[in-house]
Amino acid sequence: MSKNNKSVGKDLAEILIVVLISGFSGFILGLLFAPQSGLKTRKKLVEKLKDIIDRGKFTLVEARVLSEELLDKGRETVGKVSSRSKSKNQKDVQ
Repeated sequence: MSKNNKSVGKDLAEILIVVLISGFSGFILGLLFAPQSGLKTRKKLVEKLKDIIDRGKFTLVEARVLSEELLDKGRETVGKVSSRSKSKNQKDVQ
């Protein structure tokens, strides 16, 4: 894996962490500064948690698809390099 690919993965992880922390912080501050009755707050909390879980599942599926695409591209690149190397070796042998 090249240094650039590692950098991209690290950048994506950092962005995801910042987004999650920001979203959670905003949610907590929203609850603190806009208090409602306990029942409404619990219902709202359950809805938000379900939304967060759904987003997390979607993000995991999206990450899986992206990683599969990257893996396929890597395999394709390895195949090309391997075929070039084999053809070069065959020319050197002849």
